[in-house]
Amino acid sequence: MNATRLLWFLAVGLPGAAASQTAPKIAARGDAGMVWVHADGGVGVTEMKGPVLAGEGRVVFPGLAAGMGLLSGTLQAPGGGNAQHDLIEGRLFIAARALPWLELSFGPAVRAYLTDSTTERWVVWQGRAHVDAPILPQRLTSYVEAWRAFSSQVNLAAGAGRVQGGEAGVVYRPPRRTFWFRLAYHVDDAAMGTSGVSETLQSISVGVGVGSW
Repeated sequence: MNATRLLWFLAVGLPGAAASQTAPKIAARGDAGMVWVHADGGVGVTEMKGPVLAGEGRVVFPGLAAGMGLLSGTLQAPGGGNAQHDLIEGRLFIAARALPWLELSFGPAVRAYLTDSTTERWVVWQGRAHVDAPILPQRLTSYVEAWRAFSSQVNLAAGAGRVQGGEAGVVYRPPRRTFWFRLAYHVDDAAMGTSGVSETLQSISVGVGVGSW
């Protein structure tokens, strides 16, 4: 499967499924957070951090959803200096609600670190499992999400190896309101080939969403 086939499926397959069931619903979320990146190149360690803004939107059908997410920010070394990396990330996904508390999704994600002279670009096809655990019914819900890459590519000499990650957070829905709030901790871990080079991204974010996720 590639991105072209996925987009074709979203454009053609899902509207047909929706027509046979019910009208789709729209849901969206916006986030603000802080990102930390730790890269171990085998001969030295690079650390960067910086603020990011992100958003996700989805079209929701009964038991099925399709959507996309975007993230952007500027990272710097903790000690300051002029070196900056622009972080840009985007993903497409198809999600299925296998159980009331379990969502499974699949799709491509692209992440790039850009400077004036170089670009580090990752392309990953990942599968995700999202588990909800209500704390206060209809009000406060905790969740855990884990993912792993089925295939990955990076434009570095070391090549791509294992790529996986996870997220944990809580969602609060105020009484008689259509919007909700989210607090989340996120981590991605990537190993590059068999060279021992690794890269870890961590983030903490707060968000506001509308619609039924």
